Amino acid sequence: MKIYADVLIVTSCLVEFIYLHTAAALLHRKLRGGRVFTACIFAGVMSLLICADGGTFIGALLITLTKAAGIVVTLLIAVKVKGFGDFVRCLAVFLAIRAVYTWLIIVYWEISDTKRIFVRNFTAYFDISLLKLAAALITAYVLLSIVETVKRRVCSKTVNYEARFQCGDYEVTLPAVADTGNRLCDSFTGLPVVIFCCDDMYRHYALDETESGMRAGFRLTPYSTINGSGLLHVTSKGNVTITDDSGENYDIRCCVGIKPSDQNHSRAIFNPALLE
Repeated sequence: MKIYADVLIVTSCLVEFIYLHTAAALLHRKLRGGRVFTACIFAGVMSLLICADGGTFIGALLITLTKAAGIVVTLLIAVKVKGFGDFVRCLAVFLAIRAVYTWLIIVYWEISDTKRIFVRNFTAYFDISLLKLAAALITAYVLLSIVETVKRRVCSKTVNYEARFQCGDYEVTLPAVADTGNRLCDSFTGLPVVIFCCDDMYRHYALDETESGMRAGFRLTPYSTINGSGLLHVTSKGNVTITDDSGENYDIRCCVGIKPSDQNHSRAIFNPALLE
């Protein structure tokens, strides 16, 4: 069979796109478009292994190791893992999905006796026109978008969060609110800012006195959220961890903004994109 490199790479990108989004659905992860695009391009380039000579033991071993490494790299590019245990879990699901889809392809190949599918070196080649391929890609994207929208509307639930701030021996835990309107970034570091509305933190750092705040490493920054607008004392010191009601922790790389609470209602405000 004559293999066209453009068809091979584009079909491999499409198949990898389906693999990744299926894995994300099972893992309850939200993928970023840029990372998925990069991972699919990488997988498309890796599909050129179909042209390698695996007739010898050394050749077959090198192809197998390269393909295995490519799968791991593809996963790491597309999915942000939170540790070795999370990586093993994601990899197991990803490999299981690839195995199921590959089995379906091989079954169809055997039953239909089609000449339009060629499998070699762990890679499937679909001998179809680019026009049909583009139609398949658009259809797959539309279907995945519809499924994601329906799932988000039908299965959505209110998630409760807590935010913990720790700096040295000082630690505060507050109820947290996810607010897409909080797009505040620190002008010095470029990091996003998680806002803590808390009188105890405000008094602890003596932020009612500008000089005391500056000595503690704070700087004034204008802000605007669902909680109002004004000036915020911002610092890059300390660590912030967001915990959802399922007990999953997210260590956030961010700056911290502190302001007095409104009517003794202490809470933290963060952009939900920080959890992705």
